[in-house]
Amino acid sequence: MGLYELGEVVAERRIAVVTPDDVTSEVVVRFGKPHPDPLPGGDWRCPFQIEGLADGAVDAAYGVDSLQAMLLAVYSVRLLLTEHAERTSARLDWLDQPDLGLRVDPGLVPENITTRSAYLATADIAAALLRTPVLAERWTTPSALPHYSTGGLARHLANQITRTAELLDAPPGRTAIDVLAHFTGSAWVTTGAEEEDNTDIRERGERAAAETTASRLAAEVDEFLGRLRRTVPTQPSYRIVDLGDWGLAVDDFLLTRLLELVVHTDDLAVSLGLPTPEMPAAATELTSDLLTRIAAWRHGPLAVVRALSRRERAPETISAL
Repeated sequence: MGLYELGEVVAERRIAVVTPDDVTSEVVVRFGKPHPDPLPGGDWRCPFQIEGLADGAVDAAYGVDSLQAMLLAVYSVRLLLTEHAERTSARLDWLDQPDLGLRVDPGLVPENITTRSAYLATADIAAALLRTPVLAERWTTPSALPHYSTGGLARHLANQITRTAELLDAPPGRTAIDVLAHFTGSAWVTTGAEEEDNTDIRERGERAAAETTASRLAAEVDEFLGRLRRTVPTQPSYRIVDLGDWGLAVDDFLLTRLLELVVHTDDLAVSLGLPTPEMPAAATELTSDLLTRIAAWRHGPLAVVRALSRRERAPETISAL
């Protein structure tokens, strides 16, 4: 049995699928009756199923009330069908309507759409690197980061995908802080590699790496990434991700994970002796902007300006982390 049950079906749509060699089939989209999320602090969820696509498993979308949950379920279905059509080069049709008559505006501002798409695209790149055969060969060798094995670094990179999916599936938080405060309030940002905050992070990664293999880690990441492709686009912009000590608005949270992906994909590529993959322009721009803000907090804005514009007066470092 899957994670969700469809329950009472309240709406259905049949969509034609035409393959590149003109073979026609059909997918059936079904929406279950929205109901309150049984998790503590949850809102509403609307189950849905696409029969004829993959294994036809039941999934769900979440909203603050039953109507928003259903609208976001419709939006999720359109994204999944569009992805399937692009991947298989199939043509989907429902009464010749654009977007299969499933067009729903999820109410996201352009900046949030950019952050989400950049996160997912960068996660795809990181996942591809984690599937590289040489990772298994170098699993226990030292990485480019001091005190990290290559396997430990790979596990830490993978966490930016697997842990993100787990947190998005968890009950939402109630209050959020600014994204910069997330870094200024974290001791690991300014302490050295030998300090307790950093050694704890590193030791957890090393223990987790010792309990898995490169191939198992790659499979785990692929599974969680599939979940994120469905859940990330449909997150309400007001959703707060609970991080324990504090919460972050969902798009700020994804921005912090994007930074980790960009930085540690470079670390892992160097550790494997491979060229660092080219990142999406939006991912680089968002990461550079956030790192600049953190660096200005640590060293002062003048130091950042001088480092970027005046070699003769540039400080020794403006490292953000």
